[in-house]
Amino acid sequence: MNQAISGFRLHRAEWTPMQRHGAMALICLAAFFNLLDRQIMSILIDPIKTEFGASDAAMGLLAGSSFAFFYAACSVPLARVSDRYPRNMLIAISLFAWSLMTMTGGLASSFVQLALTRVGVAVGEAGAGPSSYTLASDLYPLRHRGKAVAIYAASTSVGIGLAVMIGGWLLGELGWRGTLVAVGAPGILLSVLLLLFLKEPPRGLSDPLAADKAEARFGLMQVIRYLWSLKSYRCIVIIASAGGGAGFGSLLWGPTFMLRVHHLSPAEVGLLFGTGTIVALLIGQVGAGALADIAGKRDIRAYMWTMAISTTIAIPFGLLFVFSDNRWAAITGFSLFYLFLSPFNLCCITMGQTLVPPRMRAMAATIQGLFQTGIGFGVTPPLLGLSNDLLKPYYGELAIRYSMALTLAISLLIVGFSLLGARWLLADYARLHSFNEQAV
Repeated sequence: MNQAISGFRLHRAEWTPMQRHGAMALICLAAFFNLLDRQIMSILIDPIKTEFGASDAAMGLLAGSSFAFFYAACSVPLARVSDRYPRNMLIAISLFAWSLMTMTGGLASSFVQLALTRVGVAVGEAGAGPSSYTLASDLYPLRHRGKAVAIYAASTSVGIGLAVMIGGWLLGELGWRGTLVAVGAPGILLSVLLLLFLKEPPRGLSDPLAADKAEARFGLMQVIRYLWSLKSYRCIVIIASAGGGAGFGSLLWGPTFMLRVHHLSPAEVGLLFGTGTIVALLIGQVGAGALADIAGKRDIRAYMWTMAISTTIAIPFGLLFVFSDNRWAAITGFSLFYLFLSPFNLCCITMGQTLVPPRMRAMAATIQGLFQTGIGFGVTPPLLGLSNDLLKPYYGELAIRYSMALTLAISLLIVGFSLLGARWLLADYARLHSFNEQAV
């Protein structure tokens, strides 16, 4: 045991705080472009629909399902690569691939060709997220891990918000084709910088008990059996699914909602909706990460309680967003809804990474991501689009208002399963410590 701790201290000393923060900054930049390229479609729905004569259901499939299903299909094999090989290289290659495919979307001459480019974006992005989460978990110990994940999540939040903000402006200047080219190009340059400057940290760098076990490799079925045995992890996966449905569904159709219901211009939607999204997600995720880390020092279940309490507060603001006839009240409601909904993401990631050994972390993050993305992008957007089409004969352009209300009902699942998962969290965390003690 003493030898294991000494080994941990030695390879921890090889990484200075500056090196840790520098590596974190690079993966945060990659995360920014990850969500920027993914979310840009939210402001482009109506012009693409008009050019290709598509329905709302088809646009939901384009913006959501075509991405989600292929993201899901590629996530597991790429997570296995991430758990076995250098993650810095995988992130850089993935960034190059999805950026190139985003740019290629601007050249599509048909709806099918555009859908195929979104498939390419999905395949590229599938290799980045799990690798980035495992890097962040290696760079910082548990007492700071919530804040680290929150900062990473905040980077994605800025990407989400700026996708709408910049996209609204670029759409007016360059059209939807030029917008895709413009937002994809910077990622090509960043991928080169990652290849040059992002260093791979040792596995288990910040986990002393896991230091000797950090390089152990596990078979796929062994990993799946271990994860399934954690009752709290099962709840975390359900929470991630519900949060993805409520979160991405609102984000993807929210700008179109403001265009149709409140008759704003694309530039106005970009400014108001984008600013509200950035501010809400930054405050919500960074603030919740700091608070959960403080409370979690006394009781790790605080991460689960944080999700339950914040989501309960979020739902009334979501009702204000959907049903208010005042544009300012709607934007305020959306911003506060997202501020209090957003903690689910960082708490799920932090707990998912904390409950498993280092060489299982990419798979743990991938399974969460499969369900979060699959429901959030694969199911909810086309479901809302189909609801729009079915309700339009009765409510006209206001049909989207009643479709958006479905996302609030999904949010209730976060509350219930957060409280349920808290019941099993301590026992599951103790199992990990027992596993590590046996390993060393």
